[in-house]
Amino acid sequence: MRSWTTKEAKLVLEWAREPAEDRVHIDEIASRLNRSTRAVQEFLRRVLPEGQRPWEERPRWSPEEIAALQLGGGMAATRSAEAIRQYVKRHNCDTATRSSEDESDRTALTVTQVAADLGISRASVYRLLKRGALRRFKGGVAETSFSDLLREHPEAIPYAKLPRDQKEWLVLNGYSDPSLCVKRPSVKGILD
Repeated sequence: MRSWTTKEAKLVLEWAREPAEDRVHIDEIASRLNRSTRAVQEFLRRVLPEGQRPWEERPRWSPEEIAALQLGGGMAATRSAEAIRQYVKRHNCDTATRSSEDESDRTALTVTQVAADLGISRASVYRLLKRGALRRFKGGVAETSFSDLLREHPEAIPYAKLPRDQKEWLVLNGYSDPSLCVKRPSVKGILD
């Protein structure tokens, strides 16, 4: 990919700011610069904000689709579930779709989070991943493999060096320490 010179950028930006009736076709500007039409369009997409580009842009999501999404209505016929998840993620919408996405995100932990929870370095977490004691999931660490590590590989955790509250948290999540008496939280009475 060839870099844009200041002179080329200035010429394209002047062309983009001309009134539509005075503006020559984009192919002519591209050939004048010895570039492809696509390269000129990509440059303008990067440089100019939406709405100031010299072509008419249709909105990616129609107002009806956005309203249906905010009301939690079904758009299965027009958009895929993945497209809806991506839109919700980008725009931080609070919908029923968002809550189900949050539940699926809880199954992946970041390497930094695992390192802090176990009281080890990030490099040690990567070694555990390489060794197979932890599994990757969605670019992070699978939450199930984290709980398996607590039960099956207690030697990987510097348990004696951790503060008491962190020890209690690890015991509640599956680490076995007979010397530490921690009662599992109960839901008895909450549901009554």
